[in-house]
Amino acid sequence: MIMNSKSFKIVDGIENFNYEETKKNVEKMFTKYRNYKSKEEIISKRYKASLSLDNLGIYGSSPSDPVGNKVEQLERYTEYTDLIDKVYQINRDDLSKDEIIIYKKYLVSRLSDNDIMEYLNINSKSALFNRKRSCIIKVAMWFDLEVMN
Repeated sequence: MIMNSKSFKIVDGIENFNYEETKKNVEKMFTKYRNYKSKEEIISKRYKASLSLDNLGIYGSSPSDPVGNKVEQLERYTEYTDLIDKVYQINRDDLSKDEIIIYKKYLVSRLSDNDIMEYLNINSKSALFNRKRSCIIKVAMWFDLEVMN
């Protein structure tokens, strides 16, 4: 079971999970998440640009309406990223302080292991691995992405 403790505690039965396959599933989801966040920013900037052609009224309302297409794209990207953000908000109390840092710095921001070790003030790759593995398994369970052995 997942512990609700703020101190670091590995998921009970963690050896029953195929960590490598689970990690691939979680990383794939967060690659899409980061990509969609980036696209949200690009579309929002383009949409807000005061001299954008889309804002000059050149395009009418038709199946090839670029403004409408951007709005639909933005909505699709926002729905996906908001879902992940909401699931995190609901479940973050299941993560230890270290796992929250790993979630934010590794999964969301994709920082290197060395940078994360610096944030956590640890100097052992095995200590990082244990925390990272536990975090990834917990997150995978939130989204039903875990793979059992």
